[in-house]
Amino acid sequence: MPIRALLWLCAFVVGGIASFSEPIFGLLTYLLDYYAHPPLRWWGQALPNFRWSLITTAILAGALLIKGRWFLGRETMRHAQTKWLLAFLAVAAAVTPLAVSRESTLHFLGSLAKLVLLYLLIVGAIRTPKHYRYVVLAMVLGAFLWGFDSWIDPHMRSGRLERVGGPDCFNDNSAAAHLLTALPFIGILFAKGRGWHRMIALGAAPFVMNAIIQCNSRGASVAIAVAAVFAVLLAKGRFRLQVAGLGILASVLAFNLMSQTFIERQITLAQYEEDGSAMGRIESWKGALRLIGDHPLGTGGGGFDILSPVYIPDVVAAHGGEERAVHNTYLWVASDWGILGLVCFIGIIVSTLLELHRIRRDSPDPGIQSDSYAIEVAFIGFLVAAIFINRPYAEIFYWLIALTAALRNIQIGQEVMIRSEAAA
Repeated sequence: MPIRALLWLCAFVVGGIASFSEPIFGLLTYLLDYYAHPPLRWWGQALPNFRWSLITTAILAGALLIKGRWFLGRETMRHAQTKWLLAFLAVAAAVTPLAVSRESTLHFLGSLAKLVLLYLLIVGAIRTPKHYRYVVLAMVLGAFLWGFDSWIDPHMRSGRLERVGGPDCFNDNSAAAHLLTALPFIGILFAKGRGWHRMIALGAAPFVMNAIIQCNSRGASVAIAVAAVFAVLLAKGRFRLQVAGLGILASVLAFNLMSQTFIERQITLAQYEEDGSAMGRIESWKGALRLIGDHPLGTGGGGFDILSPVYIPDVVAAHGGEERAVHNTYLWVASDWGILGLVCFIGIIVSTLLELHRIRRDSPDPGIQSDSYAIEVAFIGFLVAAIFINRPYAEIFYWLIALTAALRNIQIGQEVMIRSEAAA
């Protein structure tokens, strides 16, 4: 058995056992599987073909129940995004009888239900600032692992990185959209963290950035640019100067990592009329708007893809008759789950952003303020990247809204403690 497989298996077993002492270890074990999913790695062939993520989810759920933490308790339901998320799931279930394909709809409905459960489990597992920090470090180290693997053994095709990412994002565009969310956390670890936190950030940054550049995703480039603008706008006082300085350093590093192929592909952003891929996406977006007009209640999971020969026949014909996706998260949500589904999805986003602002407004703790800032910049980056890809079922989206809820719980807990000490 390869040493990496043996180490992974040992960490998995130890993490699973430790979960029943403290559920946060169950969440960390889940992240271990996500970022180093054995079936996607060469060394994973030596391990049994188990459903590792299902095992870790069951362990985490069991550990939380043993600890008496009900998934729909007050600490979870107090958040507006929780209610919007459950409403989104309810709308998806209600659309099922109207679906153009019952089988496809049940598949996507099941995926959404699993992500809702994962959100609830993450909120239940993260109880203290230390727990939150463990999760952030795991995410950064996971992104570093992808970047390191892409550096030592890159699989390139047509100038783009392949075979990178996790179970739900094992391709260039989706992996880049996930990886870019790690950058704000890396920045905060470097700017505000302890010595060893800074070492982790300093070591991870070039590998993560190199992997994003190798993915050569134009949508990710736009997302990073927009997130960078918001990073400066949301920062205050001297911290804004720190952010600007880190941005300059990151730009210099990125420039030195760029290849000619990357530069040539990014230039097509300004010449999209001459790019067949870009024009195909625009036609798909127009087709999605026509579909939404004809089916305002939705067509069920995967409905746009199934009906693509009707609404974008030229795009389908250009790809040999294959069903095509809309390549836009928001239009896909509206096409599949209807206008009401899109309202719920937007409700999740808006309520999360408002809660992040509320955390920074109410908390006197600089650490919590910085954590809220990092989540918001990462969230904005992902939301922009989602304009160009289909990611309503991206785990990172649900992780970020769960981290927001968990951070709000931590902040409220600190307020209660301060009031109790003052009363005593």
